[in-house]
Amino acid sequence: MTEKILSAGDYISAKCTKCKATTNHTIVAMVGKKVVKVECNTCGGTHNYRSEAAGKKPTKRKATTTKPATESKAQRAWEEIMAQSRPEDSVPYNMANSVTTGMLIQHPSFGLGLVINCIRPNKTEVRFQSGVKLLRCKLD
Repeated sequence: MTEKILSAGDYISAKCTKCKATTNHTIVAMVGKKVVKVECNTCGGTHNYRSEAAGKKPTKRKATTTKPATESKAQRAWEEIMAQSRPEDSVPYNMANSVTTGMLIQHPSFGLGLVINCIRPNKTEVRFQSGVKLLRCKLD
């Protein structure tokens, strides 16, 4: 069986850049025996030839090594706060209540937290176990 020699004007199956699929194309330009430009018979777009098998080459990735779990700064800060505080002295969070720096509050969603900064006119930063949150409140 002999293989057909391709030339400009012949039909070839190629990956279309507009259609994002493998469709029939007409050969527009060749360099020697190599197809270089094709026109899609479906959308009419002209582009460089990409064979059906052409696609993304898998990227080589470095093998990941698992690092031992390390405690974050936020987690250490939270543990220090809990070691120095008494959770039973916490006050339920309410936007209408006034707060002061160093006060323990019990938030319905975030849990136990320590007021670390009061921002005028009506905001406060509270450190919870999940991180620092900005809450509305009344300031003295």
